[in-house]
Amino acid sequence: MKNIFAILLLLSCNLLHSQTYNGPESVVYDSSGKRYFISNNGANQILQRDSSGQLSVFSTSISSGPHGLEIANNTLYVCDGGSVKGFSLANAAQVMNLSTGGTFLNGICYDGGNFLYVSDFSAKRIYKINISAQSSSLYINGLAKSPNGIIFDGNNQRLIWVTWGTNAPIMQASLADSAAAQLKATTLGNCDGIVRDNSGNYYVSAWSTQSVHRFDSTFTAAPTVAVSGLSNPADIYYNTENDSLVSPNSGNNTVTFHYLGTTAPTAVHQNTENDLRFYPNPAIDFIHIENSTGENLTAELYDLTGRKLLSFENLNSDRPQVDISGLESGHYVMRVFGKGVEKVGMLRKE
Repeated sequence: MKNIFAILLLLSCNLLHSQTYNGPESVVYDSSGKRYFISNNGANQILQRDSSGQLSVFSTSISSGPHGLEIANNTLYVCDGGSVKGFSLANAAQVMNLSTGGTFLNGICYDGGNFLYVSDFSAKRIYKINISAQSSSLYINGLAKSPNGIIFDGNNQRLIWVTWGTNAPIMQASLADSAAAQLKATTLGNCDGIVRDNSGNYYVSAWSTQSVHRFDSTFTAAPTVAVSGLSNPADIYYNTENDSLVSPNSGNNTVTFHYLGTTAPTAVHQNTENDLRFYPNPAIDFIHIENSTGENLTAELYDLTGRKLLSFENLNSDRPQVDISGLESGHYVMRVFGKGVEKVGMLRKE
């Protein structure tokens, strides 16, 4: 009887400490920690999602519902009302609390050096944040439409952001003079987030279509629908490691992951030319591994969120095979490794 009560108590504690999405707004990936951060707007907290898909609270030091997230120099930066706050990735300690004088900071991006750029949705402005000095300055003022998601385009040394309202244009500003100009007219409405993939294509989330739309690298061709059937897709994120788009859906309190199929994964080092190979791809029930290394191997399969699904150890023949018949059809990441050798690639299961 005591054991039963202990089990019930444990289950009740787990339920009390389980986390759920409540107005998810922005997502960013911490490659060093293999975790996603999600701004949980409706609960005034930042969540973290580990490689197994488990949610936990990263920080509750939020006063006005967190919005845009960005990682720079081992720090997670977040838009919080009119302030930008920074939290150490190592221990969640708050290392910045900078008031910009803004009203509703929404999107945020990093230039790869010492500056963040933040959109003010209500005041129709963009602020520039000096990270090392922990100071802010008004960068762009008097915008015609409310700026939302914003990214830094290093190849062209410019900012690109999306806007709210009907027929919402995509805007740009050169860092050389901060002059705002229309980059692309659209028929989309209430655009929330913008990201760029490994091939240079851009993706824009729009509430008017409940979809994410793909634009080519020069914004010349007509956009196409990349992901549909979303629910108020907010500040989307592109994970370069597995070529997937992550959508926080503020309309139904979900975060969804979508493989785009534009490039191979880039995160982990590939090995040794043809020493390791796995096939067929696409696969149905079994994957064969060609192993000329002479090493015992381990094969692991992950979903696109980084959650490990299958593991096969001590594969020691020159052409072992692994059984994936229990997986659903879709895209996965496969890792094969042994002593001093490793091969990682995208796999499609039919």
